[in-house]
Amino acid sequence: MTLLVEREVDGAKTHAFVLGVGSYPSAKAGLGVLASLQKVPDLPSAADSAKLVSDWLIENQDRLAAPLATLEVLISDPAEPNNRHPWQRGPMDGATAANVSTKGFDWFKRATEKQGDVALFFCCGHGASHDQDPVLFLEDLNGDPLNPWTHINLASLARAFGKSKTVSAVFLFSDACGEFIPEFELVREPQNCPFYPPLTPFGQTRNQVSLLCAAAEGVLAYDGPQAPGGQVKFGRFTQTILESLKGASARWVRGKWGVCGRDILGDLKNLRCIFFAHWGNKQPFEPFEAFTQTDRLPVVFPDAFELPIVVMTDPPERMSQYGFVISQKNDPALPWMKNRLAGQASAWSTTVPPSRDAFYAIAIKGADHYPLLFQPKEPLFDQWVSVP
Repeated sequence: MTLLVEREVDGAKTHAFVLGVGSYPSAKAGLGVLASLQKVPDLPSAADSAKLVSDWLIENQDRLAAPLATLEVLISDPAEPNNRHPWQRGPMDGATAANVSTKGFDWFKRATEKQGDVALFFCCGHGASHDQDPVLFLEDLNGDPLNPWTHINLASLARAFGKSKTVSAVFLFSDACGEFIPEFELVREPQNCPFYPPLTPFGQTRNQVSLLCAAAEGVLAYDGPQAPGGQVKFGRFTQTILESLKGASARWVRGKWGVCGRDILGDLKNLRCIFFAHWGNKQPFEPFEAFTQTDRLPVVFPDAFELPIVVMTDPPERMSQYGFVISQKNDPALPWMKNRLAGQASAWSTTVPPSRDAFYAIAIKGADHYPLLFQPKEPLFDQWVSVP
């Protein structure tokens, strides 16, 4: 089973492809081709991340800027029963080179067949960089004597879409490490697993493609629980991207609130701090955009969301002396929308409904109050209220 969604959609439509590579059976002790690849751990969180994204796509199929017409899913799911995301939609076929080539080609063909359609791709698993290109390793890693480094070159995929004259927008997300592996880097032309036309220098390259990756070259990506003390883990990049798409990165676009591909990167590190502070700061979170869209192309028009806002006093050392409210009027008295009592020295991270009208962030100390006028038409991460 691979096709979770297949339905008729009038007009422009989205074709999605989700890969979760959590099992690497040939990359274990005493198995496979290369001794250096015999200690690759399985990644239950990668398989579960793909499930989480698939759920989000199905739940939001009619809120995507171009409604979801097809959803192709491949998941290599390790046999690990503990601390897993409960999922009733599978089991899915594995993310092997053969399946990726076949199902990936079907997806690429669907996405580029009709004028104006949209392609959306998500993958999670072990990854690396090769010649500065981000890659994702497939389930067959270390299994083929002729191609032990079985992988997808995500930059090549982005370039192939850039040559398409029909697709209107392409959103590619990769939750994988950008690890530098010397043995892999020394392979001059490692065999990619292509499922798209051969790249050619001819023809115009369009800038409608976004490729957003969890980790820059040489940097690792990590997983973590959704809530403090949680046992089920998902990719940290995956979870933060989903918060962004749920509305935390929304702006006013095309007469409604939408999340655009080119706006997401600038929000991610702040969103990670606001929504997932329990992960701490010992491990890096360094997403980067390998390909950027020139235009603001919406991915989704979210519903029933709020925008994050971070409020601080200026100077910041006065923070604990003040309480705060967010109100639609320049008055700290009820009714207000949100509040926080005095005594906390940290920045106040909260959320507010999106609006093109002005709100007030008000610092309160005794009978005195000090307002800051702001407009919640986008996420606001540095709102400074001047106080004595």
